[in-house]
Amino acid sequence: MQDIVVFDLVGPMAHFRKFYTNSSSLSYAFPPRTALMGIVAAILGWERDSYYDLLSPAKARLAAAIKAPVRKTIQTVNYIRTKNINEVNGSGGGTQIPLEILLPAQEFTSLRYRVYFYHADKEITGKLAANLEEGKSRYPLYLGLSEFIAKPILVDLVSEKSIQEVQPGREVELVTVCNAQAIERLNFNGEGGDLQYIREKAPQSFGPGRELRPPVSIIYEKNQKKLRGIFKVPVYSLRYRAGEEEVVSFLEV
Repeated sequence: MQDIVVFDLVGPMAHFRKFYTNSSSLSYAFPPRTALMGIVAAILGWERDSYYDLLSPAKARLAAAIKAPVRKTIQTVNYIRTKNINEVNGSGGGTQIPLEILLPAQEFTSLRYRVYFYHADKEITGKLAANLEEGKSRYPLYLGLSEFIAKPILVDLVSEKSIQEVQPGREVELVTVCNAQAIERLNFNGEGGDLQYIREKAPQSFGPGRELRPPVSIIYEKNQKKLRGIFKVPVYSLRYRAGEEEVVSFLEV
């Protein structure tokens, strides 16, 4: 595998709406692949709805890790009907919607998500890394809702020589959330303390006209412990210039 861009997204609050909720807006604890696509496109300056093919699972690979503990709270939000410009004053009526919001837990003051990005076109990977290094993003970044602004921080552009492909059948410890289809067997004797594995159905990609492709099941450990097990597909060990190493699994299987 060629270069992989690794960067962190930091922000005070987040909401990644579960696609199957209606009257109450519940949130994933992590950014699903479709949210990651939008974040990458925003940094690169690609307009809305223009990037679904460029960042499809056939061309781009994405992974995410939860790097700071998350807690959830429900707040009721007032929405107003704005079918046309004349209703911006609230004359169209309104409604109240329960909204699940993600906040940092324990001693942390910010949420932090790590994103891993690979593209078959090395030029796109390089441009993303260059924009991140210069602190440039063509469009503002946010964690799910435009009110929840995020700051990107480049961790590393990991070159091919610092990427090791780990073949299926070996036990490893993942730092990322994982597509359930990639899992052969989990080892529940991982890090100390109780393990809380969560399974979520999450969107994966869009087709033409923003048509939602079939969702996939994602598994992650609720308390940011590593996912230890044997996997059906190759996973990747990344060695950063700072010396840190991580094993990641991309969301595409």
